[in-house]
Amino acid sequence: MKRVVLAAYARGNPKPGDFRIEQVALPEAGEGEILLKTLYIAVDPLLRFSVDETVLTGAGRMELGMPMVGPVVAEVVASNHPAYAPADVVEARTGWQEYAALAPDRSDYRGPPRKLDPALAPVSTALGALGGPGQTAYEGIVNVGRVKAGETVVISAAAGAVGSIAGQIVKVLGGRAVGIAGGAAKCAALLDLGFDAVADYKAPDFAAQLQTAMPEGADVYLDNVGGDVTMTVLPLLKRGARMPMCGFIAYYGVGMEGPGPDRLPGFYRLIMNKGLEIRGFAGMLAGRKGLEDIAGWMKAGRIRFPESIVEGIEAVPAAFSSVFSGHDHVGKLLVRVGAPAGPGA
Repeated sequence: MKRVVLAAYARGNPKPGDFRIEQVALPEAGEGEILLKTLYIAVDPLLRFSVDETVLTGAGRMELGMPMVGPVVAEVVASNHPAYAPADVVEARTGWQEYAALAPDRSDYRGPPRKLDPALAPVSTALGALGGPGQTAYEGIVNVGRVKAGETVVISAAAGAVGSIAGQIVKVLGGRAVGIAGGAAKCAALLDLGFDAVADYKAPDFAAQLQTAMPEGADVYLDNVGGDVTMTVLPLLKRGARMPMCGFIAYYGVGMEGPGPDRLPGFYRLIMNKGLEIRGFAGMLAGRKGLEDIAGWMKAGRIRFPESIVEGIEAVPAAFSSVFSGHDHVGKLLVRVGAPAGPGA
């Protein structure tokens, strides 16, 4: 089988050359284990913290030569565990490899592999709308942002896996969704998903577009980005606005002291002058309630789940690197690794 290992720590944004494709022996399911065939790999941005040359977060750092970690959707092809049978499809964290053997009873803190129901939704959604991104969007909009009907919500990285679901949840709750994305194609895709207005952060008149999109300001800002985008949004927030912060991709790879000038004094003034409520919630997911609500909204046709899929495990390094260097994908970016042998998936 093939697997992707970390060949070099990233200096700046990750590059495809920081990873290596290896050919290794196919694993076997031992006592109490299941053998999984990977169907989809999620190239999640948060994996960035594991591969930077400079250690910025401590926990989760990858060792050189080790296979990359991360969530996948996989099919059980052999089982020595009573809770799993061949042809079951699961969401697990077996990483960037075509096959993996694991013991469900000795799983990590996230628990044993989650069984999926192909009749509920395409199994790929377990890595997007019905997985971590969907839970994050729900947490940010429903629990942290506390969005109410009639409120205006502005969302950065709105064409991504979290942002695209978050904007649709805003609409379900009766709010007004304003999306920020890069490029005309992504902005058009957001309007097609039901966003009320969009602003293109790559356009020279981005600030003017944003002002036009929310002339009375915004009650909530779901921030996935930080950087210049957030500095443009902040003056337009209403007094007492809530700012759920679930990402800061503009600063990934940057330590406590980024390049100048120091904009923290102005940021503090805005917080005080506008009475902003800012709350980070990384790792605080909505759990079963969030997934059940999203599944119900999907079944009712109120939420769509855009996905961008590239093919083959060899495409994983380039797909992951593209997350940090700009791409045209909308929704959850996935790599399809294999086809299921069993029915339904």
